Amino acid sequence: GQKYPLADYALTPDMAIVDANLVMDMPKSLCAFGGLDAVTHALEAYVSVLASEFSDGQALQALKLLKENLPASYHEGSKNPVARERVHSAATIAGIAFANAFLGVCHSMAHKLGSQFHIPHG
Repeated sequence: GQKYPLADYALTPDMAIVDANLVMDMPKSLCAFGGLDAVTHALEAYVSVLASEFSDGQALQALKLLKENLPASYHEGSKNPVARERVHSAATIAGIAFANAFLGVCHSMAHKLGSQFHIPHG
């Protein structure tokens, strides 16, 4: 199979349902890959040439939540639902930040490398 990313504003949803209950039992590997992807989303949004005070605040808050909660979410899983929920929220906030500031070459490379070497996107 071949991976081909599609991107267009017409594909942007009108709403998203963000329910941390859906991630409580995810495996550690998915927590790690998704958590690192959220970190890169926030970092790329923060350093973007299109960043603003609006996106910077979101990116920094996402990074703060990830720093404080990603290790516990990974190691403790569903035994620490607060950490899981905060990581889930941080990933969403990072997504809002990069939707406003856009991403850079790091994200583009991640898509290419993931496709070529069959490694997770995060």
